[in-house]
Amino acid sequence: MSNDNHGSQSGDNSLNVGVGDFRGADVNINNGERTTFTPEQLHIERHPTFGGRSLDSRNVSVFGYIAGLASLIGLYFTLFQPGLGWHSTWSTLFMFSFIVAVMAVVMSAVLRRRKFDHCFGSRHFLEMSQSGRLRVNRLTAQCPWCGSLMHLRHVGPKDGPRDDLFLCERNPRQHTIQLDPTALPELQD
Repeated sequence: MSNDNHGSQSGDNSLNVGVGDFRGADVNINNGERTTFTPEQLHIERHPTFGGRSLDSRNVSVFGYIAGLASLIGLYFTLFQPGLGWHSTWSTLFMFSFIVAVMAVVMSAVLRRRKFDHCFGSRHFLEMSQSGRLRVNRLTAQCPWCGSLMHLRHVGPKDGPRDDLFLCERNPRQHTIQLDPTALPELQD
């Protein structure tokens, strides 16, 4: 018995099964490659929230530093007052304002580097424009397979890695596209 392949190895990457000898042939299905699309092919649209208002990232950082310093000073004087301590209303207020201040500084620093990150759950995304202005947007696209509307979501396991995926309204399990935020056009002011 010889190892000659009597079938055809050319075609449109489809697999036809019938009577034939596949010994010595390579069979590749889907090649393990993901289909990629450009933002223009997906017709990606930004939908601004908060009426399209934006903030300067430097102002957010300055606010964070000032609020953090003020809350630390207030916390210091609250803790060392006779009769007041960790359980007073003022110490709780100063601790909360300190957490807000730290979040403002960290968010501004992270967005200067990344220019795109999720916020407010899984539907809203923070973006930074070329001039350093912060905006909150929702993004939609058109499904390349069925033409339905797709929404960008930040999805994944609670304790594991999460991805930014466009999910189709009609077939959200199979029609998904992972977003590469570096492929998005820059925000203009």
